[in-house]
Amino acid sequence: MYRSLIMLVGITISVAVAAEPSSCNNPASSIPLNGKSCGMLTSPQLSCYVPTEVEGALAQSNNNTIQRAADIFSWQQFIALNWSAAKDKRGEPAADQPINAPGPRVWETWKEAYEVYLKNGVKPDDWNTPQAFPAACGSAGKMLLRSSKVSDVVDQELQALPADGTLPASLKDQKGRLVRYEIRLNKTLFDYVVKHGLYDGKQQVKASTIDFPVGSQLAKAAWREIDGDEAKFFLSTEACVCDAKDENCQVKRMGLAGFHLMTKTAAAPQWIWSTYEQTDNITAIHKTVKPLNNPSCLSNQCPPNKQTPDGVPTQLTRVIPIPAQDPNCTLPNAAVDNIMQLNGDVQKYLAQTGSPLANYGLVNTQWPMHNPKKTTKTDFQVLPSLLGNTTMESFSQDTSTCMGCHVMSRTLNPDHYVSGDFSFTLNNAEPRPKGATCVGVEASESCNDKLLNPPPKLPPNSEIWIDPKVLHGYSVATRTYEVVGSQNVGNKLHCQSCHLNAGGNPDASWWAGVEKRQGGLEDLQKRINGCFENSMAGKQLCIPGKDCDNNKHMSGLIAYMNWLSEQYTRKHPGETPTSGFPPLKTKAVGNAAQGGDIYTQKCAFCHNKDGQGRYEHGYFRPALWGPNSYKASAGMGTNSTLAAFLRANMPYTSGGMLMVDEAEDLAAYINSQCRPGKSTDPSGKLCPSK
Repeated sequence: MYRSLIMLVGITISVAVAAEPSSCNNPASSIPLNGKSCGMLTSPQLSCYVPTEVEGALAQSNNNTIQRAADIFSWQQFIALNWSAAKDKRGEPAADQPINAPGPRVWETWKEAYEVYLKNGVKPDDWNTPQAFPAACGSAGKMLLRSSKVSDVVDQELQALPADGTLPASLKDQKGRLVRYEIRLNKTLFDYVVKHGLYDGKQQVKASTIDFPVGSQLAKAAWREIDGDEAKFFLSTEACVCDAKDENCQVKRMGLAGFHLMTKTAAAPQWIWSTYEQTDNITAIHKTVKPLNNPSCLSNQCPPNKQTPDGVPTQLTRVIPIPAQDPNCTLPNAAVDNIMQLNGDVQKYLAQTGSPLANYGLVNTQWPMHNPKKTTKTDFQVLPSLLGNTTMESFSQDTSTCMGCHVMSRTLNPDHYVSGDFSFTLNNAEPRPKGATCVGVEASESCNDKLLNPPPKLPPNSEIWIDPKVLHGYSVATRTYEVVGSQNVGNKLHCQSCHLNAGGNPDASWWAGVEKRQGGLEDLQKRINGCFENSMAGKQLCIPGKDCDNNKHMSGLIAYMNWLSEQYTRKHPGETPTSGFPPLKTKAVGNAAQGGDIYTQKCAFCHNKDGQGRYEHGYFRPALWGPNSYKASAGMGTNSTLAAFLRANMPYTSGGMLMVDEAEDLAAYINSQCRPGKSTDPSGKLCPSK
């Protein structure tokens, strides 16, 4: 086997370019690397060989070496999986062909998610069954349906995470044309799904655990429409682009713009996360390629990385630079690799082969750190802390973390959290569990029958009548600061920011039976006033026993709470609803510093890196600290209360995923930050007044 070794001083020992490989396990040549490494590592090879593990198995004593090994692993994967595919054997390379041979790439012959998760839970066709296309597609090589990266049926409007809940979370090129996406499972992953019946929603809800085998891989690709001479700088194909299956299908020339790869290895049960981009995405390296950025448009006219209406171009920029710094080997806890240099070395070599792969680069590789104190896959430490692809996390790059986002994946089990082992694709299974009507439910929360549904939206002239007070109370619960106004609300929270599902979620201090629990009407009015003074950082609505019955907002809220109680009684006759959050078994003092790391991984992409929430076009996710969050005197200002809430409900739709110590650390971190009623931040610096 030909190899080149990267030495500590950055000197490369290499061999000349030889003939194409005769088999994947006996490559003809390795790629000379000139970048600095803190350890001796094997160079990537011009080969269709797919490595099964990062060299050193993430166990080297110097994190810089691990990062370098992970990046070389990513490049080897990219080269091998973009080898030309064997005919009639899905997922296998044509080992006797050169890398630039025509035809689909190996990963393009994996199973698309829509081939696996079929209507009514029908078993998917065998692995080697050719993919079927609508007649309108003709001889197109692939079919592209998605305008979003996320595969989850309920989440289909999201790319990775939108910055707001109004505009479409889709990426458009400078002609306003949609970037399209596909999601593919390799044979190892596909076989596990089929063996365990996870394609069938009825079977999936019975699974007590999901543990995909080592060697499982999942690819996500972003494709953009290309014109004329652009094609030679892309991995390109004639694709059948449809709005949905059999709907408005048109054959278009599409070029690969971005590529995500998840690989599960023995050393990385949380997977290795590799992401790549075409080199012209942001700035045109090749004059004939039109980037996804208009350099002549000023930021006030074309705000960067913001969602736009259909047909309006997105101004795409890169927020997290591709690493371009050599490592300092005397700092073993750092994880630095000069990826720009690595990309240049590999691209130069690939250019000699005539492969369009020379126009792609690795953005970075994210990997889990080994920590014997972490006993579950969902509890982890990760380097680098952030990782995103401009074409797939366009609107949340500064908070994007592959591992931190995908840890939220869960099965369709509606009763309690069962990890989806970092794959959201399971949420495409049908049929979905029966139960509640899923009003306002997101992602993989599924149809949880424990939830109490809000008042239905009735058509005009409906025979069903709902008290207008109930409807107003529901609007107060769901749009508190907008409906009640600044005279009583001093922040930008809603009642349902804490009382999830508008008070209809039993794990979030729901309102079923609340008047009886509070000891009667006046005591409930006092309790609501307390929420407005503390949780809403405002003023009480009225004076109990005097004018509360005539206060529109107070009487509406109580009418709605009683309406929820009636729904519960009908659903569970003779039973008494519980309250609060499921208690924690311990009440340890959390570690705020550790909580900060957890926040970056599992909270920031929803609540923003600075905890200020997402409000670009109105409320999307609430502020956790700062002037728009709750007062220090609120119930959530008590660490034990906040920890119990986080453990039971967060990340949103994946309550139960956090370990108890994680919830306690997070609570300590969140409550240490500046907020109304708090004078200093964790460093002792004075908090700004509102």
